[in-house]
Amino acid sequence: MRKIDLFELMRGRRTILDYKEQKVDRDLLIKLFGHAAYAPNHHLKEPWRIKIFEDEARSAFGEKIVDSYIRYGYLNTLSDEKLKKARQKYDRFFNSVPHHALFYMNKEDNGGYLDDENYAAVCAFIQNFQLAAWSEGIGTMWTAKPTLLDKEFIRDIGLSSTEHRLIAVVQIGYPNRIPRNRGRTPIRNSIEWIQTE
Repeated sequence: MRKIDLFELMRGRRTILDYKEQKVDRDLLIKLFGHAAYAPNHHLKEPWRIKIFEDEARSAFGEKIVDSYIRYGYLNTLSDEKLKKARQKYDRFFNSVPHHALFYMNKEDNGGYLDDENYAAVCAFIQNFQLAAWSEGIGTMWTAKPTLLDKEFIRDIGLSSTEHRLIAVVQIGYPNRIPRNRGRTPIRNSIEWIQTE
């Protein structure tokens, strides 16, 4: 790939909120995850793990997330009737996205440096996947909410809060609509040059 192609890919990728019903072929997803696995990771630990919720599993996954939102108090101002409508709205959303990929890792030193290192590697893996997916016309949306720290949610999806760290849920599918480019803050604003005298 020419450098300019990579630059265009990075600048062109968008977060997708609206998806077509069409599923992404499983072999293509495996291929894209395989490309993503070339993300930097110390000692080639390859710490990324993925659970993909699709078809009928999407509703149950969404229900578990909404249950977690309720435990966190995000929906506690709603009446029973409004909560019911909110659940229906969330259910429509979860069923409108072909694939929900939950990225997680095995804990190594219970929140110490090794876990931070592995967390960073999984984040690099996710970004590689997003770029690879975009190159195939596939959209994604990276989400990370306090639900990922909810011990009951972690247990409900078959993992252990003592053994695993949840990192992100990424929605995956072919875009119905691609948002406009909103640009970025000039990078010079984030750089401090340090030189010896």
